[in-house]
Amino acid sequence: MSPESHRSARMTLPLPSVDRSSRVPAHVQVKEILGEAIRQGKLPPGAELPSTRELGARFNASLISARRAVQSLVGEGYLRREPGGRTIVAPRVIDGGLTGRRFRVAVVLNPSIALENFYHGTILAGIDHAAEAGAALSERHIRRSRSAVELQAVAADGFLVFHPPRDEFGVLERLARQAKVVVIGASRAQTSLDCVDSQNLEGARAAMRHLVGLGHRRIAIVNGPLSAANAYDRYQGYLAELAAAGLPERPEFVFNAKEARTAGSVMGRLVEVMRQPLADRPTAVLACGYYLALDVMSAMRELGIHIPRDLSLIGFDDTRSAALLHPPLSTVRQPLEEMGRRAYTRLMDLLAGRRPLPRIDMVPTSLVLRESAGPAPN
Repeated sequence: MSPESHRSARMTLPLPSVDRSSRVPAHVQVKEILGEAIRQGKLPPGAELPSTRELGARFNASLISARRAVQSLVGEGYLRREPGGRTIVAPRVIDGGLTGRRFRVAVVLNPSIALENFYHGTILAGIDHAAEAGAALSERHIRRSRSAVELQAVAADGFLVFHPPRDEFGVLERLARQAKVVVIGASRAQTSLDCVDSQNLEGARAAMRHLVGLGHRRIAIVNGPLSAANAYDRYQGYLAELAAAGLPERPEFVFNAKEARTAGSVMGRLVEVMRQPLADRPTAVLACGYYLALDVMSAMRELGIHIPRDLSLIGFDDTRSAALLHPPLSTVRQPLEEMGRRAYTRLMDLLAGRRPLPRIDMVPTSLVLRESAGPAPN
């Protein structure tokens, strides 16, 4: 087929639009539609794709969604960038002429996770960027799973597993006997699994140390469920810094959610505590997540409690909007995109027979100070 024929074919090829009512992000839908068309030969080797703007219009998706889908398919070897800004279907995908083995990678997330949120979306971007820059080819598929047990039936060479519960590490260790496994955003000291995690404990300690240095002695924590490794580590950092400062743990100031999606009940308990007399309520809160920090801000605004005059607040994760809040949010920054890059690179090393060290890669966090944390009120 001539280049002109390829161009004509791709311009008239009927493909479905994205389903706006679906919980699957638009860029994932676009990627799957295009990938399936390539695998079935509907988009033949050497066929040139339209511009990302035109693709977005064809799929009823945004320019950003189309661009992310194309970037992901380039990283997986389905598409190839050409001089002059052209994007074509890579001939080796269809004709079997791969220069090396293609790996099938399952990216594993709980069904409740929204891919478009800051934490997961940024890590996924890091995975895609590492795939595009790497020499190894991989097909990456999002796998929704409520339990690691389900993964034993999944046909994949490798698994990138997002923050599994602490009690599922044993199941994943057994899975690692038949496939390569890398855990992202969680770790356990005694596990045999490869993990890429941030320094959650150290990040929480740094935030607490800053609050103590500002004169706060009654500090609350709003956190996720302790079944989650990152929430558990942040809680341990909170406790460690209380002990280092000679401050007692006050159970009435501890707000660990029982489940990942039950922060509402936690916030209700915090509101009740904040209605107590000044001497009996916290002067500062460590919110162990960006959205938890937003919930605290909203609840305090409804109570007429001013941040930071009446209550200091430090969150976790430094989104672009954190600096634009009122007041701008002090927060613990996690290098999320770097975590995604390192996790993907580690998995490719394992698949190639290399042994990355250390087995648990702890990526440093940093404390970003803005206006939401101030001196303790008199």
